[in-house]
Amino acid sequence: YRSTAQNGTYGLMGTYTGTTMTNKNAVAGKLYYYKVIAVHSNTNANSAYSAIVQRTADLARPTVTVKIGTTGKPVLSWNKVDGATKYKIYRSTAQNGTYTLINTVAGTTTTNKNAVKGKKYYYKVVAVHSNTNANSAYSNIVSITSK
Repeated sequence: YRSTAQNGTYGLMGTYTGTTMTNKNAVAGKLYYYKVIAVHSNTNANSAYSAIVQRTADLARPTVTVKIGTTGKPVLSWNKVDGATKYKIYRSTAQNGTYTLINTVAGTTTTNKNAVKGKKYYYKVVAVHSNTNANSAYSNIVSITSK
């Protein structure tokens, strides 16, 4: 069951036989409250409701691609994420290394203008919502060697 207010009206989202479900129609940045009931074949034996949990819906993760632009610098692009107000671009020189924020943009592309010729870089992007509790997870990691 889901509600937009802790003490509000909870609507049945569905009945599932497993122990997980995804709220696929959640709106990014919106706070939802959930509770679950275990159902028995004898409806008189159903469980009590679970404790209420809350979660702010996250933005979708961007999918990033990278290529070398006409200047020899890496050009990153990604899909527009509904609800995103901007995107943060992170870079590292090692796939599992420390990533540093190198740019924040409103659009869906950026050029790494200070990339050093012949150096390999790794990038990932976060979609940012006006409610920062709803930012996306990091995108896929992409890499390229600057020319």
